Amino acid sequence: MKKNLQRWLGWGGGVALLGLIIYNLRGSPEWRHFDWERTWTLLTHARPGFLLASLGAVYATYWVRAYRWRALVRPIKKVSLWIVFVGQVLGFSSVYLVGRAGEFVRPAYIARQERLPFTSMLAVWVLERVYDSFFIFLLSSVALSFLPPAPIASHESILLNAMRRGGEVLLGLTVLMVPILVLFRLRTERVIAAILKLLRTLPEHARQRIGHGLRSFADGLGVIRSWRDFGASLGLSTILWFLNTSVFWLVMRGLGSGLAEISWLSSAVLMFCASLGLMVQLPGIGGGYQVGIILALTEFFGVRAEIATGGAIMIWLMISVPCLALGLALLVHEGLNLKKLEAIAEEEGAAVRGMD
Repeated sequence: MKKNLQRWLGWGGGVALLGLIIYNLRGSPEWRHFDWERTWTLLTHARPGFLLASLGAVYATYWVRAYRWRALVRPIKKVSLWIVFVGQVLGFSSVYLVGRAGEFVRPAYIARQERLPFTSMLAVWVLERVYDSFFIFLLSSVALSFLPPAPIASHESILLNAMRRGGEVLLGLTVLMVPILVLFRLRTERVIAAILKLLRTLPEHARQRIGHGLRSFADGLGVIRSWRDFGASLGLSTILWFLNTSVFWLVMRGLGSGLAEISWLSSAVLMFCASLGLMVQLPGIGGGYQVGIILALTEFFGVRAEIATGGAIMIWLMISVPCLALGLALLVHEGLNLKKLEAIAEEEGAAVRGMD
């Protein structure tokens, strides 16, 4: 009951935040005279060639993620590329269905299938997040620096400067995480001893569980000691975020109506705003993701509200629908369902908490 209450409170907060954003947007003259017919025309007249190319790029990202995960796990065990690929798709499709908590399906599924400690796969997941955060902040920072400056007193200038400052802070925090993780991996026992010393008031069995979990977590960071695997994971991350940015760019090109003029690098700004919107993402609905794109298109690129809404809808469809379709197919193929996936993640988490 407590877990369900927390979930509903989280959804309620997300709905309230989205409602506030939409309410403020409707205060502008452009949104008061919104024309849905123009949006529908934009969507129905999209050029299929660009959309098919974006679809191919979306599916390619899951294979690149699978290759990167395998490279990160290589120091621990040589894992099956297919199992890791299935884990990526099931994990991301779970995010669309149950929210951000579905992210833990990926490490849990791969750990279960490959008989690996969940804590080590969780460490790989953390390292993957570091890579992804670094690349998206780097891309967006470069893209924002090339956007033409807005007038000092304009609303766009305030938003743009806030995004630049926020991006710089987040990029700095991400960069700071790298030496922390390296230090933890290279000085595992010393760091663990220091942590356990700080927790000396806890019962001995609790301290043993924490120490065991931290050592398993350190095993998942084994790629830091291998320059070959580090280089492979870095190269694959570069390819991944080239594809991710290209998805946005190809969709914009396919829709036309002024959106085709948005450059590939500027598409990184759309991607960054969409990622910020994920903080209020609602299961099965989206919401914040689309609002982030709409704000970027209208405020930074001067796109009409109807066109921006069509672009946000199409991007969401091109990213979510292929993932959900493939995820449902793999669920049937693997003899699973969404409840079983959630159960796997919960069981792995319980196993970590109950380690001796």
